[in-house]
Amino acid sequence: MTGRISIGVLLCVCCYTIHYSIADDIQDNACYKDENGISCHKTTYKLTRLESSFVGSIKEVVLTDGTELELKTLSLKPLIFELPNFLSEEECNHFRSLAHDIGLEPSQTLKEKTENTNFNILDLDGDRKLSVPEMRVTIEEAFDVYPHDEDILEMYAETGLDANNDGFITPNELNKLKPSDLQRYVRSFVQNQPEKHARLSNQVWLYPDNSTDSVFERIQKRVSEIVALPIELVKLSDFQVVQYGIDGHYNAHYDSTPVDSKYPCCVRFDKRNCRICRYMTILFYLNDVQEGGETAFPVADDEMFNATEVKLDKRNLFQKCDEAKLKVLPAKGKAVIWYNHFIDNTTQWLGQLDQYSIHGGCPVKKGKKWIGNFWIKVTDNKDEDIKRMEKFI
Repeated sequence: MTGRISIGVLLCVCCYTIHYSIADDIQDNACYKDENGISCHKTTYKLTRLESSFVGSIKEVVLTDGTELELKTLSLKPLIFELPNFLSEEECNHFRSLAHDIGLEPSQTLKEKTENTNFNILDLDGDRKLSVPEMRVTIEEAFDVYPHDEDILEMYAETGLDANNDGFITPNELNKLKPSDLQRYVRSFVQNQPEKHARLSNQVWLYPDNSTDSVFERIQKRVSEIVALPIELVKLSDFQVVQYGIDGHYNAHYDSTPVDSKYPCCVRFDKRNCRICRYMTILFYLNDVQEGGETAFPVADDEMFNATEVKLDKRNLFQKCDEAKLKVLPAKGKAVIWYNHFIDNTTQWLGQLDQYSIHGGCPVKKGKKWIGNFWIKVTDNKDEDIKRMEKFI
């Protein structure tokens, strides 16, 4: 089924989305300036969420500049859309050139950046001993390194950790290996096998609020329009350009973290003990990939979703990409949109993490892959977020 919609004003101060007619009295921006200074719609402003009733539905979207796009539903759990030709060829090339000019650096996950000698032992079945898969998952969780089961057995042989060679590690056996020694072993291991990093790529950061690049500003406005969120909120977000070579990948992960009142949401360059809060992700493909490099959602629309099974068997996309429930093929200019969080019914702001939103990048088999990640960020505190938005008025 194909429908056609036109987008006029896209700030949603009511619970409309772009699938419905937009009321004439909706404001153009979340905040505005008048003789009394800057004011914002604090009481009525809500996060928006595109809607779809079934996988495969297609809607034609006409932007205010006349651009026509197709919005196709790829999944309902999590809610995922794709828009072919969201970026022009010139815009894709511009971001790649900009990344080269700024200077790409090796990508690192947070766990790879930090010294980690205090980590959880994942005895998933509670039998007080670690099987080979449980030890593998323990290392994955602690260090963002993804060994195979055979690598774990080799580690046992080299360290003497499995004293009785039964394939299980008891608390007494584990106590013989210091956490710092395990960390050194894992780092040495991954230096020799870099493809077993959780992430193998190069990247550069761009920040909407600090940029004067006209192409970037144009894309921000287009993103604001298509997702029905105000440009002021988009400017609080982060943008990352990423390059993947042969074997480049990013194993399955969440772009955000669960709601937890003990830890505040991080703001940019935050040094506190905080959590990542990315309401939604817009991913752009900046080139055509010769082979591989799909974006995979291992449990998309999987009614049999099981969190333990995901940890044990579905995150290693370098090895198991083909088993993912949904794989999105890269195509230059295509945008993929998904929601990492639901909307809280009370605050109409950041809600619970969508457990189905786990995703990653399959290995590139031939050529290179370039993408852009646009993360729309909010915090738990709507009033504080709106205060930060005021500076763009």
